Amino acid sequence: MKPLFAMDLMGGKTVRLKKGDFQQVTVYSNDPPIMIRAMVERGARDFHIIDLDGARTGSPVHGDIIREIRSIVKGYMEVGGGIRNEDTIKYYSDLGVDGVIVGTRALEDEDFFNRLSQFKNIVFGLDLLDGKPMARGWKSAVDRDVSALLKDAERIGIMAVLCTSIERDGMLTGPDFEGLTRLSGMTRLPVIASGGVSRIEDVRRLKEMNVWAAIIGKAFYEGFIGIEEAMGYAG
Repeated sequence: MKPLFAMDLMGGKTVRLKKGDFQQVTVYSNDPPIMIRAMVERGARDFHIIDLDGARTGSPVHGDIIREIRSIVKGYMEVGGGIRNEDTIKYYSDLGVDGVIVGTRALEDEDFFNRLSQFKNIVFGLDLLDGKPMARGWKSAVDRDVSALLKDAERIGIMAVLCTSIERDGMLTGPDFEGLTRLSGMTRLPVIASGGVSRIEDVRRLKEMNVWAAIIGKAFYEGFIGIEEAMGYAG
């Protein structure tokens, strides 16, 4: 399993939101690349980077910072936020990003979703609120069946599915283990678990569930999970 250390970018800073609420922001660093370098020096290897401003505007805002971060990170790195066309996917792919997270447009535009078959590094972002897919920075519900979406993702060769429990994101209440179990039973795709990881026991349990990767965000920033102990579950 890959412990993916999360970094959300907004206004050029490292921040965390509660439940995706842009009005509930905590700033952790004014220089994200310096923070990434310090984390790498402590043993962090794989990262989950989100351009929050990109998610709101529909196009990348932090491309330069992400390019600098990619030059520091030697392990797996995935990027999301505002990735809604092929040019942006190619841009991040050319930067050497291993996983390009596509959510909103893939949910809303079936033709675009099918065209993703030309890429081999697509992570399908499935953000769920009460079991329903959400789009546009978690602001709009999408009337799509989760099981059918996952079957389509398998058909076109999506690399992995990123399942985020919105109601648990940034809340330190523990992952939605039951929901993750249901989702894993619907698909053969590697599953990336996001939302609610609050203690090292959560990381251990997610590894036992055979998820491909687990995102560690606020629990790291608040000091509840250390880099060294999280990396003890890396495989």
